[in-house]
Amino acid sequence: MGSLDRDGETCGLCGARGRPWRRKYGFSLLRCPHCGNGFVPKDRIPDDLESMYSRAYFEGKEDTGYATYLADSRVMQRNFARRLRFVERLGPPGRRILDVGAAFGILLRTAREAGWDASGVEIAPDCAAEASRLSGVPVVAGDFTRVPLEGSFDVIVMLDVIEHLRDPMAGLRRAYELLSPGGILLIETNDIDAPWARLLGNRWWFLDPPQHLFYFSLSGLKERLREVGFSDEFHTRRAGRRVSISNLLFKLSGGFPAGPVRKALVRASHANVPASFYLNFGDAVLVAARKPGRGVP
Repeated sequence: MGSLDRDGETCGLCGARGRPWRRKYGFSLLRCPHCGNGFVPKDRIPDDLESMYSRAYFEGKEDTGYATYLADSRVMQRNFARRLRFVERLGPPGRRILDVGAAFGILLRTAREAGWDASGVEIAPDCAAEASRLSGVPVVAGDFTRVPLEGSFDVIVMLDVIEHLRDPMAGLRRAYELLSPGGILLIETNDIDAPWARLLGNRWWFLDPPQHLFYFSLSGLKERLREVGFSDEFHTRRAGRRVSISNLLFKLSGGFPAGPVRKALVRASHANVPASFYLNFGDAVLVAARKPGRGVP
C-alpha cells in the first residue's frame, strides 16, 4: 500500500476509510467498505490533474484519453442520440439541457439538431472554444462545480465524466442545484461489480488512474444520489455503444503495461479506421435520477 496517511485513505464519497483493492500504473486503488465504491487516494491525485484535459487528450497524443475523438464524431453522434432518446422517454419538464464535460461539442450538436435548447461546460479552454464553434451553442470553460452557470436546466448530462472529478459529491450537489423541479440528471459510468469488470481484473480498461479517480458500483452511485436529494426511483440501463476500431485499439492498450504490445496497439489506433460496431459487455451503466418536484415525490 505504501505510506498513505489516514486522511489519504478516506473515501471522497462517504468519508469512511478505504481498504486496499487494486494497484495499477503505480497507483494503489482503495475500495470503501461502507459505500462500495473505489477511489484513488486523494493525496495521490496530481495537483495539475486538470492540465491533462487539453486538446491533445482528445487527439490521441497522450497515453490516456481518446485516439480520434473528432474522427469518431459520426459514431459518437449515434451513441449520443440514443442517450437523448432515453431521456426523452422519461418526460423531462422542458427542453433545456446542459452537457457537463462537453469536449468538442458532439453531444451538444446532436441535442441542438434534435430540438433541445443546449449549452455546455468544459474544463479545457481550447476544447470549450472549439465545442462552441462546432456545435453552434454556448460552452463555458471551467470547473463545473465552480463556474457561474445560469440555471435552471431540465436535463443535465454527465456522460463518462463523474469518474474524472476530484469531488464527485460536489458535482452531484451542483447538478441538483441547477436542475429545475422534476429535472433529470443522466450519468453514464462503469460498474465495478459487473461480471466483465470482475473477470478482467486489472486488465479492465476502465481502471485508468489518475484519469479515472473514482470507480462506482451501481448501488453505491444510487446511494450517493439519494444522499444529495434525488428521488429514490431511478431509471437504469446497461449502456452499450458503437465503438470505432481505432478507439477500441486505443482502449485495449490501457490493459497492458508500458512496452511493445501497448505501443503497437496505440500506433494501430492512429490509423483512423472508419469501421465501427456495437459493443455491450454490461459493465457500463446509464443512471437517470430525478429531482423531486412537479408531482415527483
